[in-house]
Amino acid sequence: MKRYYVAFYRGTGDWADRIVRFATRSAYSHCELIWSETRPKLGTTVECLSASRRDGGVRLKQIELKPAKWCVYDVTWAPDGTWDRAADKLGAPYELWSLVTTHLFNFRRGDRDRWFCSELIAYALRLDMPHAYSPGDLLRAIRDHSDTYEAGRRAACANLWDDARGLDA
Repeated sequence: MKRYYVAFYRGTGDWADRIVRFATRSAYSHCELIWSETRPKLGTTVECLSASRRDGGVRLKQIELKPAKWCVYDVTWAPDGTWDRAADKLGAPYELWSLVTTHLFNFRRGDRDRWFCSELIAYALRLDMPHAYSPGDLLRAIRDHSDTYEAGRRAACANLWDDARGLDA
């Protein structure tokens, strides 16, 4: 069964990466959605989906996850259809300035036909207000949702165990 992962770029990059990190107060300047049977290992090359300034918009790309530049996080709670929701935007143009102005000046505006990386992935994950997510914000949301999801799973399992033993919760 395929699962979802998000890879976050923490390499030095170019001037745009530095602007994004500064504007968003984060160590991360870019992110990629991955859908894979196995957890992607650092040092391997995997198919990624994202919006990229360098590539001109929303695209699929084989990316080598160099250990010094990437961190990979499991998104256990990702809704069905996450990949398809992002893939529906393939070919849409990239939007850098709405990311910067949203986080540097709090404008909270964006072009509905243009995408930046974390906005596209937040949209695919069905998070509210996807345009408000920088790569660092998206990572925090993934961690928070994962904690909540795992706590809910543990509670549900405990309740099933109690029910099986005939105990009231």
